[in-house]
Amino acid sequence: MESAISLIKQNHLGLSLASLSIRELLFVKAAPGNIYALENGNYKIVLKKKAVINKTVLKELLANSQYYLFMDSLTREQLKKTHQDNLRMATRSLSVGDLTENALYAANLLTINMGYLYERPIDDELLKLQHQCAQNLANFLLEIPELHHDIYQQYIKQKHHFVFAQPFLSSLFVLGALKQSHFFTDKDVEALFVTSYFKDIGMSSIPTDKYDQEELDEQEKKLLAQHAKHSVSILKNRLALTPAHLTIIENHHFFSLMTQGLDLDSVSKDVVFGAETMIISVMDIISAMITGRPFRNANTLFEALELVKIIMSDQYPQEFKLVVSYFRNFFFNKR
Repeated sequence: MESAISLIKQNHLGLSLASLSIRELLFVKAAPGNIYALENGNYKIVLKKKAVINKTVLKELLANSQYYLFMDSLTREQLKKTHQDNLRMATRSLSVGDLTENALYAANLLTINMGYLYERPIDDELLKLQHQCAQNLANFLLEIPELHHDIYQQYIKQKHHFVFAQPFLSSLFVLGALKQSHFFTDKDVEALFVTSYFKDIGMSSIPTDKYDQEELDEQEKKLLAQHAKHSVSILKNRLALTPAHLTIIENHHFFSLMTQGLDLDSVSKDVVFGAETMIISVMDIISAMITGRPFRNANTLFEALELVKIIMSDQYPQEFKLVVSYFRNFFFNKR
């Protein structure tokens, strides 16, 4: 009888809970509600409501492999609103105080909110918030290129899920390289940062935990190969992106597919690659290669540049020189 009652309670509890990433607790000082983890098929409280949350607590959760947590769905919605309010405030006051800390805080909140957007990619309010805050951050980063390396180093230490971290990392490189080139106005660089940042939103068609696997199934591989087109479908007429920027998004994944040996049948053969598309594509490849994944270790920058050299070939010699020069300055000539 007692076990039957316990089972009923567990089932009822499961219906009222929503999944919670441990990264959502990064900037929370106390648990907004009871936080659960699954142990032996049962929900167990690992943090009680109002329990203190700090780096030590989060490290203990990670040490116990409690990456996937659960919280009452209404409480999680309140937590999301808190993060989003903080994101708005953070990107409106970037120039007040420590510039590196401000940019890092905004980038982390933006990444957390990207997770919410992937859950609801057709939510106009979520997309509008993400767009405005990404734009504000891009505008700010354009003014402080000398701090990009420190921001990058501190950001990767947070170890966000790579699906949500990749857009910021690749876009930071895009912004820095284009700024260094002096071929683009700040307005153009900002627009290309935004283009780069939202180019992979079509990956939301696959559950995030699937990307932790070394191999996707055939249907998932097909969805991944087509995610650029899905990104365009999601963004078209919802963000202030020109047809040229949408074309960049639609074509950016072609070179990544070449490196992964995936089926290219779904990729249009009538693609046109301009310098902007190439820069966004190779920065995406490089940032992915030099950061690790659950199923592989990170490559070296030199290995990434060797691959990029093959991809860019002789068609984009000046752009390749720009990429090499940018990363030389970024990692080796910072002072």
